[in-house]
Amino acid sequence: MGSSTAQYGTAALGRYIEGGHKKVDGWLSPLDAHLTALIAMIQAEEGVAGSVGEIGVHHGRLFIALALATKAGERAFAADLFAEQAANIDRSGEGDEAAFARNMARFQVDAARVDTFRGNSMDLKWPMVEGKVGARARLFSVDGGHTEEVAANDLRLADDGLHERGVVILDDYFNVEFPAVSVALNKVMFERPGHLAAFAIGDNKLFLCRPAVAAHYRDRLNALVADRFKVHNTLMFGRELAVFRTPRGLLLRIRQSALARRLRDHPVGRWLKPLVRRILQG
Repeated sequence: MGSSTAQYGTAALGRYIEGGHKKVDGWLSPLDAHLTALIAMIQAEEGVAGSVGEIGVHHGRLFIALALATKAGERAFAADLFAEQAANIDRSGEGDEAAFARNMARFQVDAARVDTFRGNSMDLKWPMVEGKVGARARLFSVDGGHTEEVAANDLRLADDGLHERGVVILDDYFNVEFPAVSVALNKVMFERPGHLAAFAIGDNKLFLCRPAVAAHYRDRLNALVADRFKVHNTLMFGRELAVFRTPRGLLLRIRQSALARRLRDHPVGRWLKPLVRRILQG
């Protein structure tokens, strides 16, 4: 994001994050792409190895970033309904396998290192995936069906296969058009206490990992992400996490400015806050 394309560890991934992903149809903001690549970089620096993959690859916009972040010996997995769109009851995306394959070739993803699972993720179990990729997932994107049943199933699958230092990237948790995704995660968190902890929020992604490493990932991102994208640290599911947002609109730009951060805990800032909000919101 305005910096060297080599900052993520590989030039190919850097070029893709810095603009290449915009040429692939799908839903992924530059900030969320940046956060994902930074997490991959942190894992590479710390020797975390495993598989990477996604449920709901669509045309590959996020999946290609995951695949480009792999190291020698690592494999990637891609799961999507593709031709079986009759099972896409919430119409949350229509994956196209031909477009997916073209985009992988365009950005030089080695298809021989990608295992594709076609069909309903409700029929997919982690041993089926691990039998192909040979390792637990260090990066696992969940962006498939957006009903409560499907999203909860996919999150359980991610939890079942997650590396001890792995990260789950959940799409649309805060999207008002798909409230069932929020219900699904809340349900899984209740069913499986202590399995997952949220450590960062992006534009449309919620990042989760094992509780033991959540603070570490949060603090590393806080140190790496430019100040203009940082909103604040807050609590979610009883744990502190970082909130990052692309500044859009005057109010958010003001909230994320250096002056606002200095004033936030100052008596003058607390006095001005409601006044500024009333002015900006009319």
